[in-house]
Amino acid sequence: MEQDAYVRSADCYFMNRDFAKANTMYDNVINNALLQSDYAMFQKAMISGVKSSSAKITTLNTLARQYAQSSLVPDANMEIANTYIADEKFADAIPYLNKILSANNSGGLKPMAYLKSGLSYYNLNKNTEALASYQQLIELYPQSSEADEALENIRNIYVEEGKPNEYVELMKKNGKNVSVTEADSLTYTSAELKYNNNDCNGAINGFNNYLAQYPSGAYALEANFFRSECYYKIKDWTNALEGYEYVNGKGLNRYFEKASLTAARLYYFELKDYANAKKYFNSLMTGAVNQDNQLEALRGLVRCNYRLKDYAQANEAAKQLLARKGLSTDDKSIAFLVLGKSQQVSNDFAAAIASFKSCAAINKTAWGAEARYEIGACQFALNSFTAAEKAAQAVIRETASYDYWVTKSYILLGDIFMQQKDYFNAKATYESVALNAAIPELKTIAQQKLDKAKEEEKSVSKIGE
Repeated sequence: MEQDAYVRSADCYFMNRDFAKANTMYDNVINNALLQSDYAMFQKAMISGVKSSSAKITTLNTLARQYAQSSLVPDANMEIANTYIADEKFADAIPYLNKILSANNSGGLKPMAYLKSGLSYYNLNKNTEALASYQQLIELYPQSSEADEALENIRNIYVEEGKPNEYVELMKKNGKNVSVTEADSLTYTSAELKYNNNDCNGAINGFNNYLAQYPSGAYALEANFFRSECYYKIKDWTNALEGYEYVNGKGLNRYFEKASLTAARLYYFELKDYANAKKYFNSLMTGAVNQDNQLEALRGLVRCNYRLKDYAQANEAAKQLLARKGLSTDDKSIAFLVLGKSQQVSNDFAAAIASFKSCAAINKTAWGAEARYEIGACQFALNSFTAAEKAAQAVIRETASYDYWVTKSYILLGDIFMQQKDYFNAKATYESVALNAAIPELKTIAQQKLDKAKEEEKSVSKIGE
């Protein structure tokens, strides 16, 4: 937190245009090899660019070399390309744009890279290459704002080359109208006006009317998104999801990140549909440019895989999460819990105990209670009954507000007594849970164990006789 606060302080100086102070602080981050060294170097490049384009480019190239695995490398390549384009060095910009297009971790920047690539070729009078870039953009990301700009540029190229009919055919091929009809525009504008006036009921009716008439209209993306925003406000989750899923299905666009994140959250928190929540967290992880949204997607994937009991995938996501900066205590808690579960499933109980202890040490909520219980369960599996009993008692004593794990701990105590052939205490413990537990599922388990304990005691008694 202290390091993060230091970098944020440098950012404040940067935003106040006190570049000398900011530059010195970013140097300190880099020289001391702090976690955000790549970001500090990126900011130093921005400062250099105030006076010198070449210095900015040099620093950004250094960042790409020194921090080759940094998530900022695609952003650095885009900044270099933009700098060359601003200096009208279009040929120099193209290799950096190609790096973005070929990279696996630059998905959100690819529409802009295709657009800038087309612009660069166009200014180099290479219309064939420019058209190829623009057409790839429209084919891969038809609903992006960059695709709209590309269409304008394509029109200019075809008009310059005396091929307007080819432009019309291209527009038809990509589901675009040469001009939006007046009726389409007016119907949408009417609904949008109600939305802007916070009249959600009126807006929903208006957007429904528009989409009924123009399901693939010029404003279908906006209509679906804003209608879902209204449904979200009135907590109609099912109808809200319909529009968010539509927006997500159209690929990268101006509403993609918010729609994908909201859909994932609705499935996870409101509908408890962890499989669908995982689907949209995955989509967001792949397409998000915003680092906060990428982090949120990773958090969601860890939790969804955990809920789905897919501990192997949960563990992989947790490893990625732990490699990120700016993690909360909750992030670390769930990561350690997931790691422990993965190890537990693999029967590596000693390692699992260490992971669960790491979780329990920093978390006092339900995750911590679960981790404490699982410590006892692992020790039980290792036949360390004294340690298991101690762990179970700790759950009962320290996490009394979490009924599920307290009740599980009582059942574990009964299991320990059974292993020790202490039938009297085992039966008493199981019977207490079966009679008093508030969780039906655990009452049933306790009753079954009680019946089994009675049978085993009778069997042992007969053998003794």
